[in-house]
Parts: sequence; C-alpha cells; structure tokens
Amino acid sequence: MILQNTFKCLILALFLYGCGENPSSTPPSGNTLNVRLESKVNAINPMVLTTGYAKYVAAHVFQTLAVFDPKTIELEPLVVKSIPTAIIVAEGKHKGHLSYTFELLEAAKWDNGTPITANDVAFSLKIIFNPQADTKVMRGYLDKVVGFETDPSNPQKFTVYLSNYYILGLESLLQFPIYPAYSYDPKNLLKDIPLEALLDAKSAEKMSKTNKNLQDFATVFNQASTGSDKSNINGSGPYTVAFLDAAQGVVLVRKKDWWGDKAVSINPYLVAYPDTINYKLVSAEDAAINMLRSGDLDLAANIAPVKFLELQKDPDFMDKFDAKTCWAPVFNRIILNHRDPILADKRVRQALAYAVNYDEILTNIQHGMAVRTIGPINPNQPAYNKNITPYSYNIEKSKALLAEAGWTDTDNDGVADKKINGVKTDLVLKLMNTTGSAVSDQLSASVQTSIAKMGVKLEIEVSDLPTITKATTAGKFQMAANASAWHPATIDFYQVYHSDNILPGDNRAGISNPELDKLINDIRGTESFEARKPMYDRVQEILFDEVPDIFLYAPVTRLMVSKRFDCEITAMRPGYLENMIRLKNKK
Repeated sequence: MILQNTFKCLILALFLYGCGENPSSTPPSGNTLNVRLESKVNAINPMVLTTGYAKYVAAHVFQTLAVFDPKTIELEPLVVKSIPTAIIVAEGKHKGHLSYTFELLEAAKWDNGTPITANDVAFSLKIIFNPQADTKVMRGYLDKVVGFETDPSNPQKFTVYLSNYYILGLESLLQFPIYPAYSYDPKNLLKDIPLEALLDAKSAEKMSKTNKNLQDFATVFNQASTGSDKSNINGSGPYTVAFLDAAQGVVLVRKKDWWGDKAVSINPYLVAYPDTINYKLVSAEDAAINMLRSGDLDLAANIAPVKFLELQKDPDFMDKFDAKTCWAPVFNRIILNHRDPILADKRVRQALAYAVNYDEILTNIQHGMAVRTIGPINPNQPAYNKNITPYSYNIEKSKALLAEAGWTDTDNDGVADKKINGVKTDLVLKLMNTTGSAVSDQLSASVQTSIAKMGVKLEIEVSDLPTITKATTAGKFQMAANASAWHPATIDFYQVYHSDNILPGDNRAGISNPELDKLINDIRGTESFEARKPMYDRVQEILFDEVPDIFLYAPVTRLMVSKRFDCEITAMRPGYLENMIRLKNKK
C-alpha cells in the first residue's frame, strides 16, 4: 500500500465482454486507455500484501482519504474536506496523545447510494487490526493508533489518536483504503467488536484466538475469491471491475452517476477521464512493442533502455507516441536470504556483492538510464550517505572472503566447496527472477557469469512476479532479483529491514540486527530531518555491511504514451496516474 522515499521529479465496449470475447484482444475504441501490465494481477484487495501492479489497479476502485499530487508529490484531500494538523490532547484518557480530526465530503457515497461515514473508516481499521487478517504490513504503518472517536453530531466526522509522533503517522491515516462494511461484512461479524479492543496488539491477538467472529471474517477476507471474483470487489472509486483474469489482465469501466462527478468542481483530484482502462498482461517486451505499433497499447512503462532509445530513432513510431522519462523512487536489488545456511555467513554475502559487474549492468543493460546506489535511497536524496564507497567488481576480493568462510575449490572444477557434516558440498545458489523482459534476462545472465568467476554455481529460477513475491515474503528462497520503491517524501525502513517484519512481512531478507532495529524505531519518532540524518547514515552503513540486499541501481522511469492522450509523468510509481490521462480533443 504505502511506499517510502526518494525524490520528486521526475480502458472495449462492455457488451462484448458478456458475449465471451477476450477484452484484451479488442482493438482500441473511443475513450479507452490500453495499458501494459508487466506482471499478473491475481486479485484486487489492496489491504492484502500483493504485487505493486495490483495496487495500482486497485487505486481506481478503492479510495483513500487523500491522494498525492502528481507534480508536487504532496498529499491533497480526496474524500475528506481538508488535511488536519496534529493537536496534542491536554486532558482525558488520551492526554498527551496526538489527535487528528477528519471530516468526510458530504457527497462521498458508496455504490448503493449510502454515504461514506466514520463507521466505514472504523470498519476498515478493524480489518487492518484483526490479527487473523492478512494485513500485517498495513498494521505496521498504523501501529501508533490508540483511539478512534466519531463525532456524535456528525457521522462523517471523526478523530483518530496516535500514541506519539511518527514520521508517516498522518500520511498512514490518509493512505489506507476504505472498504464498505455492507459489502465486505454482510453478516455484521465485526459490527459489535469495538475498534479500540483491537488497537492493543497483545489483547487483539488474545481475542482473535477465541472470538469466532474475528476468525470467520478473516477466513473470508483472506481467501482469493475476495479479490479475484469481480462481483466481490467493491469500492467508492470511479471504476468497477468488468473483467479480471490473471492470465490476461484487468478491465475497469467507469461508473455511471459516480459520486465524484458532482464534487470534481471543488476537488480536481476526483477526475476520472478514461471511460475504460484496459490493462493487458504483456510480459514479453517485443510483444509489447508490437502492440504499441499496432495501436493495441496506448501506454507502456519500463521498456528496456536499449529498446526505448531505439524507438526514439524511429520517426514512424514517434509520430504516434511520446517518450517520457523521470527519476523515480525505485531501486533494484538482489535480496539475499539471511536464514539460508549458506547465506547466513556475512562473508559469503559480501563476497557476492563484490562479484557483480555493476559497470556492465549500468552500461550494457541500463544504457546510462540508471545510477549506482549503496542502499535503498536514491543518491540525489539528502538522506543518502555519500561517505560509503559502493561495492566494486572485485573477483579476488570475493574469493578471499569465500576462503575466510571456508569455501575453496579443492577439486579444481571451478566451483568452491567445503565439507558440511563431513560431506564435500559444492557452493550452488539459486536466483529467482522474472522473464519476458530483456532487462531481467540480461541481468540474470550477467550475474550468473560474473559470480561463476568467484566459484559459485548460480542457477536461475524463472517465475512470475506474484510467485516470487509469495516465495520471498515466506522466506522460501535464496536469492531474488526485485525492484522496490519507497514513498517519495519520507523514508521509513521499518517494513523492509526491521526484525518485527520477518515471516510474514516485507523484511524478505530476514535481517535481524538490534542496533538497526533501534535506529529504525528512533527514526520513526524523530520529527526533524536534521536529527534523523545521522541515523539514516548509520542505517545505510549497517545495511551495506550486513548485505540484506545487493543494491544494484536506481533506474529512470521510461514511458511510451500514445499521442492520442495527454499524460503527465510523475515521480510516483509506476510513473503515471491512469485516471488523469485525458483523451485529446474530448469535450
């Protein structure tokens, strides 16, 4: 759901679907935006940990209280009247706590015509804080919430209390998706469970083991059909799911008489220009380019750099498309599983970091459209630690570190080995990566070749992104290539590198370091950037030394957009906001 840091910059006629025609093969028609999906969208349930692509689609079905402006990357009201400021409570049971008071737009309604109220916000928080629900990642961003009160005179006004300051506290309140209770809890299983009874993690865990309503709700909410059966997907956003097939894509159709149409004059962020958004799953890059040429795609992101540059030299292609680039809050890495018997040794992890040919990757794969990074922060950001020298490509250093860890090539077969429990064992590792993209295939080949020189046999496991996501969050892998992103304004390492978030959670490497945990906690509660900066620096030093990831580079976002549309690129991943992409000359 919520991303973390780096910087600012940078839709099929519906009746055909009922006849069984594959919407992904339907040619463009009118105000339909055809968008390439690089990976499968298995479900649309934004509270449950899933791929980034599913989250981007879900953002047009479900709404949050606020949204990021694509230019300024500042939070702006969406279904609330304004963004509140914190007030320190002077008395009462929440004395000393921070309070934020919100008021929902009177016009905000669900599809059944009922207004969105504070009860819906509280219901959504109950889902998040239900320990039986697969919402641990989202809970991590809201763990400071200690109270919720609805204004007795206004059902659309409410106050949320936080125990103490958290750098993403307000943003987290503004960025979790709101679910309609009438649709997601038709049996009223959560209705009589007070939200505050769930806000204390220990009491909530104890209650969830004995409360059948919590258990029964979570059983249904967690199941795949909640997010994969389009009849079960229901939000307050401008679009409804008309088609969903993991092997083909997703089609969103604009709702008739959507509530936001009446409020867009006072809130421009409620715009929804395309009548239809047709997300087409096209993993193979050459196929995506051919579909751009034929007009079957209007927008494609992350075309391989060499192809992106080549297309710009094709006048026929560029007569129909605009090439757009922007730096984005994304970093590419190879995750190393610290729980693996081989990779548990820091010297092996460091040896692997010295065995990657970074210059080859930047020059021959990224073609200059990326920069090296020593950690999960973009080098242009003030929080970046410029005093750390990146790992260089140094095979001799790699071999020396392996030897220190007891791995040497005793039989001269090119693969290091050592005796484990008295048995000679070759140093063999497996790297999970996606395919269909030239960049992914080239990266796997480059890393496989360079690491072989240090005496490691690297086997490539090709899979789709959802499978890799599931395996890495469960800790069932050794190495995995992965692109990740932060929120473009404030950095919080908690989800990705704190030991609280190991199994299940987004700490996929399984790094556990007491000093790192303390620094991360301290950063979260420190308001001043100047005071956080030394802590950011030390966190990067620890990550560099412990190597939970081999940090590769921070890439440029690359878009090809049909000239039929006005599209503004944004630093927010994936680089565009579909609802704001407007068909030219449409009145």
